[in-house]
Amino acid sequence: MKLRSLTIILMLMITIIGAAQKRKQTPRHKTQVSPEVAAWQERLDRMTMATQRIMVIDSIVVDKNDFLQHYYLNPEEGHIDSYSHFFNTQQQPNAYVYLNAIGNQCILSQEDEDGIINLYESDKEGNKWTKPRLLQGINDAKQFFHVNYPFMMPDGVTLYFAAEGDESLGGYDIFVTTYDTEEDRFLTPENIGMPFNSEANDYMMVIDEYDRIGWFATDRGQEDGKVCIYTFVPSDVRQTYDPETYSKEQITNFARITDITETWVSPDIDQALERLEKAKARQKKNTDNEEFTFVINDDVDYHKLSDFKAKGNAQRYLQLVKLRSQQTALQQAIERVRAYYSGATADEKREMAPEIIATEQQQHQIHIEIHNLEKIIRNEENITLRNTQK
Repeated sequence: MKLRSLTIILMLMITIIGAAQKRKQTPRHKTQVSPEVAAWQERLDRMTMATQRIMVIDSIVVDKNDFLQHYYLNPEEGHIDSYSHFFNTQQQPNAYVYLNAIGNQCILSQEDEDGIINLYESDKEGNKWTKPRLLQGINDAKQFFHVNYPFMMPDGVTLYFAAEGDESLGGYDIFVTTYDTEEDRFLTPENIGMPFNSEANDYMMVIDEYDRIGWFATDRGQEDGKVCIYTFVPSDVRQTYDPETYSKEQITNFARITDITETWVSPDIDQALERLEKAKARQKKNTDNEEFTFVINDDVDYHKLSDFKAKGNAQRYLQLVKLRSQQTALQQAIERVRAYYSGATADEKREMAPEIIATEQQQHQIHIEIHNLEKIIRNEENITLRNTQK
């Protein structure tokens, strides 16, 4: 009996000691995180919690080679195209071009002899494009491996592009920069964050100020050769999700765009979808070379920027489009404020009244500017037409 008991005790001791040794050895097998990975994870967590509040109104999965066909950009905002199609060449198959609305200047991506893609600008002189000039300020520090997918806002100052580099979460990320006229160069680009960017490739940010619609493409969660194009409503003011109102899991879902309907706000969603449908219809109409309709006189209507013959009228029309867009935005803002005003408290109404009056005055001033600019365009155009007919 004593021998058997001793044997049992020895077996238990071996088991206990063995377990203890395994516990001691566990830290030796723990995965060590490199400083680079730790920094990336910290940036990912920080950007996730700073996710911008936007309303994503539509999404569609398409072939990557055809994704530009699903951007319904107003021609008055410019034109986006692949390098090969724009310049009718088999070269630069991975490069893209942004052409301004007037058609006399473009920003293009181009791969150099070392395989690095950067952004350049070129002007149209006659029927030819000048030799591309490297955009200064964007990649001076060589922080990007590739810079691609350019889109310039109508202000001629704000430039969106996608790039691979140290500041990217994964693959291509979308960045924004502004042009410094005094220094004649672009300022240091900034990552625009989530939900636009992810651990996958995200690119081709396009914002249509006229229709207040934006697009960007991503291959997050997609099979090879496919991308998802998200359509969203751009915001003038950047807002994030309050961590006291939303849990970390909820904010993470917004960052990943797991359900676009969770971003919808009524009645804004209905208005946005209506604008999107109009944009789609306009693009279909543009196949007949009609981009817009502007009445010159009882007998003449213009449908393209190239129709304007008076010097400076094409630029004036672009300014007119911008003013109309501002007028629409102000009208929508006033309607939302008035809807809230009707149910506001007396104190709230006293605070809101001066803002409403100021906004209405601003809208009235823009209305006058639009009327005067339309008159100038028509007068200049009619004078030019009469002189041409003589």
